[in-house]
Amino acid sequence: MKFLRIACAFLSALSAPAWAACGTNACNNVTIVRLYVSTDNNIYVKISDNITPLNCAPLQDEYLTLRRSEPNSDAIYSMLLTSQAMNRILTRIRIVEGSGGCTVAYVWQD
Repeated sequence: MKFLRIACAFLSALSAPAWAACGTNACNNVTIVRLYVSTDNNIYVKISDNITPLNCAPLQDEYLTLRRSEPNSDAIYSMLLTSQAMNRILTRIRIVEGSGGCTVAYVWQD
């Protein structure tokens, strides 16, 4: 029985990267690769998945934008920092469709 549990845990860890996927409006089960804060009052987010399926125009074809002027941006930034520091998977990162810079609308973590 113990072997079965270990085997299941190992197999689920191997298949976890396959669950990461971006659709037109969100990316699921991704990790934060890079965060940088700019003097233009934005925070730029690079995630572990290919973001080309998103319906937006990412910065340098790889960065999502968290606008500090948006409500609750401090809470979202805090969650992104925590996720990156602890190397945790974000369950969902949602963007505003059609936005320039792929503006982050919300993040969700289990």
